[in-house]
Amino acid sequence: MKNWSIVFWFLLSGTLLIQCKKDEVIQPGNEVILLVDKINLLRQSGCNCGVEYMPPVPNLAINNQLQNAAVAHAKDMAQRNYFDHLSPEGVSPDERAVSAGYKGNFIAENLAKGYSRTDEVVAAWKNSVSHCKAMMDAKSKEAGAGMAQNYWIVTFGASR
Repeated sequence: MKNWSIVFWFLLSGTLLIQCKKDEVIQPGNEVILLVDKINLLRQSGCNCGVEYMPPVPNLAINNQLQNAAVAHAKDMAQRNYFDHLSPEGVSPDERAVSAGYKGNFIAENLAKGYSRTDEVVAAWKNSVSHCKAMMDAKSKEAGAGMAQNYWIVTFGASR
């Protein structure tokens, strides 16, 4: 009898795990962490930004203040239906970083809209010379990323 109860529990657990796995939805938090990871893979290998070769550079560290600024801007753009580095009130990326408590030097911000996966976003940025160079900039030491609906942001900075 003991053996049957163990087998039954084991089968039930496996069934529940399979059902939960099937219904699992990737949360935006996972996607934004994955976005910085994908950028770091590019930074590790180096790449061509247009005709210019950008050599490998150190990985970016996640910075919570840059992350908060990026998430807030992604949500704002999604809620108010605009797509720009400047908010409708004229707030700039570096002003958003400072407002979020960032004490470092703002370097750059990449925006994307209309993509559903991190691979697509990084590929689009890699195919744009200015966005590619922002991802490969050795001055950038840390980053924060945000995503809301199909708006994507990565904000680059360097600690002072």
